[in-house]
Amino acid sequence: MKKLLIFVILLAILALFMKVTVPSPEKHREVAKEKLTALIKDKLSTWKGVVEMVEGDRMQESMYAEFMLKGLEMKDYFVCNAGYLEYDGTQIMITLGMFNHVFVTTDYIDEIKEISEKAEELKEKFN
Repeated sequence: MKKLLIFVILLAILALFMKVTVPSPEKHREVAKEKLTALIKDKLSTWKGVVEMVEGDRMQESMYAEFMLKGLEMKDYFVCNAGYLEYDGTQIMITLGMFNHVFVTTDYIDEIKEISEKAEELKEKFN
């Protein structure tokens, strides 16, 4: 019985610590925007013709990222929180925050890469 009580107390302390260190929605947005901007910059550098168009204005990359993150919806789960974007009628978790750190899910990056590859295929098909 004593071991169970100690376990419950330690679990409560851990839950309280996790609740106190949940990152803010602004931090989620900042980290997601940073990752998305890097992905867009990488993708723009591979698209022919687009690089010349935006080379003079590097702010466009972060504007694209900001536009995509406009619909970022935060959900609080007491010991952590998550950021979701809606795509094609489904919600995709893109960030997970706990212990004062925001993790970006790889599914989010894979999903955006897949969308950009489809856009590249369409561009080649119609050119």
